[in-house]
Amino acid sequence: MADTVATRRPAPTFLDVPYRPPGALVGGEIVVLGAGHCTPYPATDDVAYDLATASDTAPEAIRRAALQSSSDIDHWDFDLDGPLLADGAATLVDGGDLPTVPGDGAGNRALIEAATRAAVAAGAVPVLIGGDDSVPIPFHRGLAAAGPFAILQIDAHIDWRDTLGGEPDGYSSTMRRASELPGVRAIVQVGARGVGSARRQEVEAALAWGARLVTAEALRRDGAEAVLALLPEALPVVIAVDCDAFDPSVVPAVNAPTPGGPLFHEIAGLLRLVAARRRVVGLSIVELVPARDPDGISATVAARLVLNVVGTIARRRGA
Repeated sequence: MADTVATRRPAPTFLDVPYRPPGALVGGEIVVLGAGHCTPYPATDDVAYDLATASDTAPEAIRRAALQSSSDIDHWDFDLDGPLLADGAATLVDGGDLPTVPGDGAGNRALIEAATRAAVAAGAVPVLIGGDDSVPIPFHRGLAAAGPFAILQIDAHIDWRDTLGGEPDGYSSTMRRASELPGVRAIVQVGARGVGSARRQEVEAALAWGARLVTAEALRRDGAEAVLALLPEALPVVIAVDCDAFDPSVVPAVNAPTPGGPLFHEIAGLLRLVAARRRVVGLSIVELVPARDPDGISATVAARLVLNVVGTIARRRGA
């Protein structure tokens, strides 16, 4: 597999930062990459993420929301108590959109993995804004070159199905596939509630592997420090956010809204804590459905969450 891939220059870029495709990245940069599609289940799941039913793909919607809600990286960000990039402590660039195609799971996975590997090889931190929750599967594979790491998943579902409808790389199998990577040494999953695709055998498989499952109720009861304590201090962290982790009152535009979820300040506070106390080497945020977001509030929440993590990475570097 090639270590880089051509991307489409977005207009606008994320916060109007410079466009730098994966093959031209510089060490230390934080790079935003867009992937609108990955691995669909047969005849069911491309529609919500396809331009045929929405004015934007999720990456386009999140970029636009970031620019509208955060406008200038030099302005004071009250979530971070200062300008986003901590007065130059980090450099943010936009790597563009990967030319993913609805229905081409194998091709989409190859593109995402290659672009992620290119970012890792350059010493950059990739931030992947994507379509459905199958997008992190090749993202985690591409990050494997960075060495051993822990995964912090924020999601209403645990995603431990081995296959669904014969497909092993769909969005119900994200953490099962991650658990098979030799570099993944710890998995902490936060936000589970309600009923999803998990059966008893998936829960038992997750626990047998050693995954730590923190329900939405447990997060609210025990707080962010309790989650941080589950992440080994010696391991860098990859953060995987599914937008349905949020309560639907906060982010309604998802594929499977589930009541009882955390609010923005709970998830953002947790991720700021983790990014301040652990070295974050990758972030993905997925499962935004633009066709269900006519006022753009869900995209705005997703964009603000990205900025909270990026800004905290910058502050850790500048400390």
